[in-house]
Amino acid sequence: MMDVMDRGEGLPLKVAVFLDGSPGHEKQTLGIVRALRRLHPLEETEIRIVRRSPGQEAWAWLRYLLGLDSPPAGIQGAFHLLIGTGSHTHIPMLSSKRHCHALCVTCMAPSILLRGRFDLCCVPEHDGIAARDNVLLTIGPPNCSIPSAEHDQSRGLVLLGGVDEKSHFWNSVEIAESVRTLAITEKDKRWTVSSSPRTPAATIILMEGLAKELENVEFFRYENTASGWVEEQYGGNGTVWVSADSMSMIYEALSAGCNLGIIPVAWKDRNNKFSRSERFLLEHGLVVSFDAWKKGAARWNSREPLDEAGRCAQAILDKLQSMRRGPAR
Repeated sequence: MMDVMDRGEGLPLKVAVFLDGSPGHEKQTLGIVRALRRLHPLEETEIRIVRRSPGQEAWAWLRYLLGLDSPPAGIQGAFHLLIGTGSHTHIPMLSSKRHCHALCVTCMAPSILLRGRFDLCCVPEHDGIAARDNVLLTIGPPNCSIPSAEHDQSRGLVLLGGVDEKSHFWNSVEIAESVRTLAITEKDKRWTVSSSPRTPAATIILMEGLAKELENVEFFRYENTASGWVEEQYGGNGTVWVSADSMSMIYEALSAGCNLGIIPVAWKDRNNKFSRSERFLLEHGLVVSFDAWKKGAARWNSREPLDEAGRCAQAILDKLQSMRRGPAR
């Protein structure tokens, strides 16, 4: 069958969007889907994946490998593209691919046993995986941020991560002191500070105290902000500081075109993917370190915003075109 893209008719691509309930995973997927939408008409179907227990996941793997699997209920009829992020989406996506022969794309590194079964894997460079015909390396994960021309240089934003026992040590007092130094040193700025789901109570208490102490600081608990609030803040603030452990927010801010600084954390392993990513960003001048800023040596480099979602979307269209794959009948 002739591919819908080769007919030049502007007919929509039928896309099944697999969502696992993780905000970080869904932002990656939806960022690429939105970029695709700007390039080509889409007809989208959302497939909600229920997270499985380890035993259920093992059973799903076994059924898939033995060819006894079946696609999710929402996979009916023809599709051009299956896309999703997160390990819980992988078997449902591959089962759907077996059923409808659509292009299958994941926005992360799958298990080595499954990697070759995906048509395209959009994988951040810091994951340490080599590029291949079906592996596109990205500068950080794709996301939903879009560039803004309205960055207000009189406003600054601080976004805090928090505890992760595997990757780093979190010191609430040191983090609070870093935020205090920013707010006092650049007292002409109005600072907005926000927590995240991983921010511990001790840090929140210190931030609330800082907001009461300093007139130019306002603190928001993440649970009290609406969906899309962070994206609005990227667009409105001239300078953004993010704790080094919060890689998703770092790349969102870079995609929004913000001047970005990194508040340090103590890494447990200097070679983990988060530490490697921080070094890459510093070495390429994409971010400013807190130490350099304190010494007055920070250089905010003018650059084009990242658009990894757009790059992934174009790679998907190129794959569809080269494979000349229409939906199965």
